[in-house]
Amino acid sequence: MKNLFILLLMLCSLTATAQERTDTVIPKVLCNGYFFRDMKSLPYSSFSIHRLKDNEGNSIVAVDVNGALPESVIQQAIPREQVHNADQFLKGINMLHEMEELTRGKAKGHDILYYPEVGKQFPKFCEKDVDGRIWTNDSVRGHVMVLNLWYSGCGPCRAEMPELSTWKEKFPDVIFFSATFHKAEQVKNITEKQHFTWTHLVEAKDMMSWIGNKGFPLTVVVDKHGIVRHAVHGTSEGNRAQILTKIKEANAE
Repeated sequence: MKNLFILLLMLCSLTATAQERTDTVIPKVLCNGYFFRDMKSLPYSSFSIHRLKDNEGNSIVAVDVNGALPESVIQQAIPREQVHNADQFLKGINMLHEMEELTRGKAKGHDILYYPEVGKQFPKFCEKDVDGRIWTNDSVRGHVMVLNLWYSGCGPCRAEMPELSTWKEKFPDVIFFSATFHKAEQVKNITEKQHFTWTHLVEAKDMMSWIGNKGFPLTVVVDKHGIVRHAVHGTSEGNRAQILTKIKEANAE
């Protein structure tokens, strides 16, 4: 009798799970925080479009329009409780909004872009790593420094991480930093999965303004005197070869 009761409980649990999955839908569009089964015709000329994925690989299009959605459109939205992995999609779009705000130079509350310029002193910085250690310009004085700016939504950034780790083995005297605006726990999850062995600076929001409109990743090489020797946006075999050349030159001096 006891075993029959346990079996009934298990069947009820499976039925509830199946019902929950049946009742939820994967929308095609997320627009201004509302989920829709398809794209709506909206009277806006200013908008941005992104592609979002949940942890299961389901993909939707996120559209941000400049203005409030008409009530007639909102009434057609899918209730959030009926959207499969709604929280993941909403978290993803919020992360994109934060990234866009920071890269447009608003980390300090204004629109001035600070940027490491080749031939000039590397900007002053004070950032913490995933273990809570604070790093500044003084921490790297007398060493060649390489800095790689990335964020979790940048596929090419993640793809190059294992290769970047080999650089640390080739140049043990060079200080290698990665930097992002994410918190330590998220950074650890990503970098451990990608076997990225650099020192990871977290919540480095001021540095994100250096991205501007040129995109991630940004990799910077700084010599032993604190002078920027190379700065390049994007990643490719050619870019990485140039970066390695600059590291070798700066480390040999």
